[in-house]
Amino acid sequence: VDPAKGGDFLGTAAWYEREAKGVEFPFPKLFGRLGDEYDKRFGLKDEHLARIAAVNYANAKRNPLAQTRNWYMSEEHARSQDKFNTVIGGRIKVSDCSQVTDGATSLFLASAQYAAGYAKHHGVALASLPRLLGWGHHTASIEFAAKVAQSRDCAYVLPHTRQAIVEAFARAGVADCWGVDAIETHDCFTTSEYMAIDHFGLTKPGQSWRAIEDGVIELGGKLPINPSGGLIGAGHPVGATGARQVLDAFKQVTGQAGDYQVAGAKRVATLNIGGSGTTSVAFVVGA
Repeated sequence: VDPAKGGDFLGTAAWYEREAKGVEFPFPKLFGRLGDEYDKRFGLKDEHLARIAAVNYANAKRNPLAQTRNWYMSEEHARSQDKFNTVIGGRIKVSDCSQVTDGATSLFLASAQYAAGYAKHHGVALASLPRLLGWGHHTASIEFAAKVAQSRDCAYVLPHTRQAIVEAFARAGVADCWGVDAIETHDCFTTSEYMAIDHFGLTKPGQSWRAIEDGVIELGGKLPINPSGGLIGAGHPVGATGARQVLDAFKQVTGQAGDYQVAGAKRVATLNIGGSGTTSVAFVVGA
C-alpha cells in the first residue's frame, strides 16, 4: 500500500467524513493540531519535540525487535527541515512520526485461582507473577475540535486522558507517577508524547518541556518514558500497539527487557490512545 492510501485507511479511526476524507495524511495534521493547542495555551518549542524523537530513536537501538534499531536519527536531524525531514502536516515532520509496522503480541490473562495453579506447577511464587494492578478507560468526542473545545476551561488539554491515568493509578494503589518506575506511552507523534508527559503528572500542565530538558524521560532518568523506543522507535502496529505496550511492561517488571531494562523496575504504567485522542486506556503492570 502506498503511503497516501495507507494514510487514508488510518484516517477511518478519526471522524472520516469531517476530518480525513480527501485529506492527505490526516493523522499528522490532527496531531499537529494537538501541538498547536499546546502552543496556543502554554507555548511549545519544536526543539522539545525533536528531543522526544531523538530519545525514542536512541532507546530503540537497544531493542532487538525495534523497526528503527538500525536507522540514524540525531537530535540535530530531528530539528532540521529539509528534503530528508519534510513537513507532513502542520508542524509535524517525518521525524515526529511513528512508523507503521507489523508484528504480533499475545497476552494471557488468568484468574487468581488459575494463576496460583500455574505458579505451583512451574515452581514459582505466586507473588512473582506480573499483574495488571490498575486500569483506567475514558472516551471523548470523536472530532478533535470538539475535544479541544470541551477542555477550554480545564487544566489539561485532554482531561479524559488525564482521568484514565488517575484512575489506573488509584486502582493500583499508586499515589502519582513517581510510584511507577517507567512509562510506555502512545507516541504516535511527538506531540502525543509531549501531551502524555504532563498528563501523567511529571510536570504541571503545559510544562512538559521541563521534564524533557532535565532528562527525566530518558533511559537512566528519573522516570524513563518508552525505554522500548515507543511507537516512534519500536514501531506502531496500530491495533496491536496497546498489547505491545503491556508486553514491554511485563518484560520490565520481570527483568526480561535486556539492553533497555530499567534497573529495579517493579511497576510500569502504559497509556494507549485511539483516534485523535478519543479513547484513552491506561494500565499499571507490576510484579
